[in-house]
Amino acid sequence: MQARPFVLFCAGEDSGDVLGETLVRPAVESGMNVLGVGGPRMQRAGLVPVGDYETLPVSGFGDVLPRVFRLKKIFSHLESLLREDSCVALVCIDYPGFNMKLCRRALALKKPVLYVAPPQVWAWKKHRARRLRGAKLAVLFNFERRVYESLGLGAEILEHPFLRAVGARAIGPNSRATSPNSRAIGPDARETRPNQDVVVLPGSRESQALRNLPFFMEVVSRVHALHPERNFVLVASRESLKMQFERAVAKLSPAGSVPAWLRIDVAPQEARERAAFYARHAAALCMPGSATLELALSGVPLVVADVLDPLTYFIGKHFVKTDYFALPNVLLGRSAYPEYFFTRGASRKKDSAERVAETLRNALENPPRSMVADLVKTFAASTSAESLMTEFLCEFVERDTH
Repeated sequence: MQARPFVLFCAGEDSGDVLGETLVRPAVESGMNVLGVGGPRMQRAGLVPVGDYETLPVSGFGDVLPRVFRLKKIFSHLESLLREDSCVALVCIDYPGFNMKLCRRALALKKPVLYVAPPQVWAWKKHRARRLRGAKLAVLFNFERRVYESLGLGAEILEHPFLRAVGARAIGPNSRATSPNSRAIGPDARETRPNQDVVVLPGSRESQALRNLPFFMEVVSRVHALHPERNFVLVASRESLKMQFERAVAKLSPAGSVPAWLRIDVAPQEARERAAFYARHAAALCMPGSATLELALSGVPLVVADVLDPLTYFIGKHFVKTDYFALPNVLLGRSAYPEYFFTRGASRKKDSAERVAETLRNALENPPRSMVADLVKTFAASTSAESLMTEFLCEFVERDTH
């Protein structure tokens, strides 16, 4: 039993860990005890971990099944913490399948709930929104707020951490981001001329990244064959994933080792450093996710691809109601960045890899106009994470701790 009042947090993947860091810090600084599940960033900010974060990141229905018992164990532990009198509130971040259930448990217990980056009901299963009635919602994009408001739920707009770190001070009349040929929005990135390298991001979730890796390697091998002057940088979101990439790439290589033209790096942890890192590259091959927006805001020509398990592919094709999946395309409302989706079987066909390779070669040989300025215009006035967390604590928590 926790004698000291605490706020319970749950973030299930790296994008949530990035958001969670900005929320944990002000909670800890206010003197609140913070427990839960989160990644290294949230733990550095003061979160006391109560479950194995590495178990949580999954992609698609096929990835959930092998981990179902471990996921249930973590959920049961979090639910038991929710029931403790000393748990004064719940903060959920993204990770909808898991966090929606946790949110409903908290609301049933009459615990205050803050849900940051709630389910993308604009894409599918709109009826889920009604289950969030009673929770405080914070979304990242204005179109999401409009959707939730149309369903009778209010939502605040949270300042996007990447734009906050590298954009607000850089967008202006002297910034290259205002030019059609701009390369980045961070000042460090603007001062660095792009090199010939291509950055490759197969995913931050282990199962997704390892499923994408064979296809991504086939694509970049084809591009390298025609452009031997190009080197490629395979990016892992964390050190443990980097080691898995090294082993997987060595197995895929005919020589049994990582090719000389490929380097494997861990993504910089700080947003400003990531912007500078991305902007130094000539193009990117990336799975759909938060990294697509970071790359686009860094001014990098981008091709989006993903290899899905068959069940997820079927559900996405028949039930997801959106024309685009890459966040930059969703925000712009048009196909500014090419998107490709395959099942594992289809991804093994040579013409699948060749189609994506040809698109990536075209992005290198004929770089498209930068969309940075257009993307920045889609962001609305927003609330900082510090203000959001302070307001939540004052509004819901302090009344219950006196």
